[in-house]
Amino acid sequence: QIALLENSLSVLLGRNPGPIPRGKPLEELAVPAIPAGIPSEVLARRPDVRRAEQNLIAANANIGVARAQYFPTLSLTGLFGYASSDLSTLATEPANAWNLGGQLLGPIFTAGRVSGQVQASEAVQRQALFQYLQTIQTVFREVDDALITTRKTREELAAQGRRVEALRDYARLATLRYNEGQVSYIEVLDAERRLFDTELLYTQNQNAVHASLVSLYKAMGGGWILNAEQVANQAEHAPEPAVETAPPAGDQAP
Repeated sequence: QIALLENSLSVLLGRNPGPIPRGKPLEELAVPAIPAGIPSEVLARRPDVRRAEQNLIAANANIGVARAQYFPTLSLTGLFGYASSDLSTLATEPANAWNLGGQLLGPIFTAGRVSGQVQASEAVQRQALFQYLQTIQTVFREVDDALITTRKTREELAAQGRRVEALRDYARLATLRYNEGQVSYIEVLDAERRLFDTELLYTQNQNAVHASLVSLYKAMGGGWILNAEQVANQAEHAPEPAVETAPPAGDQAP
């Protein structure tokens, strides 16, 4: 079954079927920090956004010049890489989110005025515009959900790591007490069982953290790194955001 999955992955990567080199084991993978101030421009790389944009341009060639008026500009992340307040508002209050102020582009839902500017008078043009706006709203909600999930899974991993350490000490003390004849071996076995169960949950939480990062990576259209040209353009219009380190994920189980 592993060989079949490797062949499928190789085909998806445009390679000949064959084995895939293994990376580091899960316990050696460092969880990357999510920087603060990730610009919303990274979402423009998503295939669904590009498709909706191209449909909009195809419906009216002149509407391409007004594309920036439809895409809100804001920071996706705040301190420690968590979802920014603007993004959370955008995702949870779509009816009012476009009134956040200077950080957002006001014309996002002024469909009448913008449509007049780009001469989008036909029904097919209005439909393409609506689909584009709906796609943007869906994209921001997915990113907000992914950031929330990432934060929660990291917090759970840290808490589970503390439980592992506490139960490891408890098992060690139980063994010492047994060696001194103070308790029966049943207490040692019970302590080791509880430690094993907690370590298993810790491993599951590790998987959840990495899965949440994969979901966030996908939601952002391939991560939060802009190419050199995009970074240069962004630097001309906004100060460089500070990068904060993510909260510690806790010690890992052996």
